[in-house]
Amino acid sequence: MLTRRQFLGQSALALAGTTLVPPFLARAAHAAQEGSAVSRYGDETVLVVIQMSGGNDGLNTVVPYGLDGYRDARPTLAMNEHEVLPLTDRLGLHPEMSGLHELYRAGRVAIVQGVGYPNPNLSHFRSLDIWHTAAPDTFESTGWLASSLAATDLAHENPIYAASVTDGLIRALHGNGASVPTIASLPAYQLRTDGRYPNDRPGRLGYANWVCGLDYGTKALEGQIARTAATALASSERVQQAAAAYTSLVEYPAFPLANSLKTVATLMAGELGTRIYYVAFGGFDTHSAQPSAQARLLGGFSNSVAAFFADLGDLGKAENVMLMTFSEFGRRVNENGSQGTDHGTAGPMFLIGPRVRGGLYGEHPSLTDLDSNKNLQFGIDFRAVYGTALEGWLGADQETVLGASYESVGFV
Repeated sequence: MLTRRQFLGQSALALAGTTLVPPFLARAAHAAQEGSAVSRYGDETVLVVIQMSGGNDGLNTVVPYGLDGYRDARPTLAMNEHEVLPLTDRLGLHPEMSGLHELYRAGRVAIVQGVGYPNPNLSHFRSLDIWHTAAPDTFESTGWLASSLAATDLAHENPIYAASVTDGLIRALHGNGASVPTIASLPAYQLRTDGRYPNDRPGRLGYANWVCGLDYGTKALEGQIARTAATALASSERVQQAAAAYTSLVEYPAFPLANSLKTVATLMAGELGTRIYYVAFGGFDTHSAQPSAQARLLGGFSNSVAAFFADLGDLGKAENVMLMTFSEFGRRVNENGSQGTDHGTAGPMFLIGPRVRGGLYGEHPSLTDLDSNKNLQFGIDFRAVYGTALEGWLGADQETVLGASYESVGFV
């Protein structure tokens, strides 16, 4: 027989929904409709962050085909004007990004050029830490989105105020007492009971809620585990209800990002009161054979985003969503000898949604006036993009979250 501590520990790992769970989540989701963080766009705005892991080559994403130095630096990787999807007479999108190009032409995509930070780091691990914590100069343990949650009263009331639709909790959402569910798979987000005895499930779930609701007094660890388990039980009930009710006529592409975004659409259809979603996909560390790898990744990205917004449009949810992308760094200007590019610095960020002020923001970095390491010089600090999203879209105080105020980039 399980001990109480063993049962709590197992329940905290894989928890499920049931009509026996406490009703506080429904109240919290309703409270989210009234909001505590309010932007000019209202109190139901949703931010979806997409992490493009590996260091995406920005120069062959937003292609500077008409800028000096591009062809000289990339004799085999450079794209021609007739290949790209035009943005201006000197810039174009990668030819596989037709879905995103259509959204851009509709005024729904803002491209912030040359995003980076002073003294850039070219390590994947350290660079991701910097983007996750918004702290280029110090080593921090708290993520920037976790700081946003800590500053929002409603995040403490609603256990699904934010969700990490990833295999593990992303550091951007970790710390400051934030409790964020990781929902890698909707079917897996539930307490596993023995399917051979379906009649036992209500009793086991009822026992789980009884154990989680006990007063553990001075037993801090057991109390914390119990609270975590209760939160997960409650959130998983709503998640499973959302999954059961979701229907869509939109065909998503067979691509990892599409699966994650479809999960986000499912959760949004469930009216959970979630305002921050985080998804990630990778493969962008293209030291060799870059043309085919990046074409597949950017095509998958573009088609996944287009399907996601088509789905949200059918659900009547698109107007309240802004999607933001980033990669931990860009690539070097000069190609290497393996039809690839090595770790570099600044790159573009995409902000996508019906209420985004579309267009190009900032100047494209010079390809001839490089830094001392022959890398691009950034023009816009990534924290300014974060700050604009926090304050302009979510209605959060960027100084509380980022430790400073940055001038709005202007896309919202």
